[in-house]
Amino acid sequence: MEICFMRNRRKPAKFARLLSKAAKYYGIDLIYCHPTEINMEEEIIHGKILKHNKWVNKDISIPPFIDLSSYCYKYKEEMKFLKERSILSSYGKFGSKEKVYKMLGDDGEFKHLLIPSQTVQHFEAFYSFLNEHKEIIAKPRNGQKGEGIFLISMKDDSYILSYENQERNISLTELKDFFENQINPKIYLFQKYIESKSEAGDPFDCRIRLEKNGNGEWSVPIYLVRIGTNQKVVSNVAQGGSVSTLTPFLKANYGENWKAIRDSIKRIGKTLPYKIEKLSKQATSMGIDIGIDKQGELFLFEVNSAPGVEFGTGEIASIKADYYHYILNKISNQPVRDKEMLYS
Repeated sequence: MEICFMRNRRKPAKFARLLSKAAKYYGIDLIYCHPTEINMEEEIIHGKILKHNKWVNKDISIPPFIDLSSYCYKYKEEMKFLKERSILSSYGKFGSKEKVYKMLGDDGEFKHLLIPSQTVQHFEAFYSFLNEHKEIIAKPRNGQKGEGIFLISMKDDSYILSYENQERNISLTELKDFFENQINPKIYLFQKYIESKSEAGDPFDCRIRLEKNGNGEWSVPIYLVRIGTNQKVVSNVAQGGSVSTLTPFLKANYGENWKAIRDSIKRIGKTLPYKIEKLSKQATSMGIDIGIDKQGELFLFEVNSAPGVEFGTGEIASIKADYYHYILNKISNQPVRDKEMLYS
């Protein structure tokens, strides 16, 4: 049995090597490839297979299942070609932050997790939103790795602009210049600032890292707390910071309330992924980012359709291999016309 592991980088990363070995336990050969290595005329993938711990070239026919990142969808023709011939692990991104918020708000079940948000086109509306909440975040609707995120604060008649590890006091004129010339309102989303900070004053969020398991159900390889050490705004480790596992962090920062918060986070991990799939697209990987304010209230920061594998690497590889075994058996034993039925 063969599956294709398709990613938007030419050379296989260390995780692909680990995953290949985990899949081999089930007798599954993992073929690594890039979207441009699909020969659509001959219906062949020019991939690589791990042999004696080295990647060697191997051509294969289109396999029954392809594990791909949502980032591969920028190759539109190739993805359309594969959709017609294989089962895919991802059918694209869940949408922008704004779109995810809207569909969850319209549905209502998880509305209590949503942060007050607004898109604005003019400074007057931006200023009104700032005046209402006093502290707001400006973030790209399709941003990655915590890049391009600003914190704007209003205190009396002065304003504070924070970015990465810098902050400066600005006037109303400078604030208007920032809005009109430094950010593009058409690509930015504005949200009330949630003070999700540790006792040391560092911003953090909780990443619920999810994978479909050997029963075709969502499971959590790791609950991770990402701490933006010396950062003013973001907690993403790519911007500098550290990580912690969930329980020790909650015990250190939320006293007697830690267990109730942990249980609430775990409930989100067991329920929200299914809602996201129902409202958006089928998937096999997901990252849910949760903020916690000083009172222990939880807020949804983001839902990621292509989460990383830097932490919990072994657990993620093992669960992915279990899922490969599950989905290949389901494909062979239950041929269906509607591919989405294979996820249920």
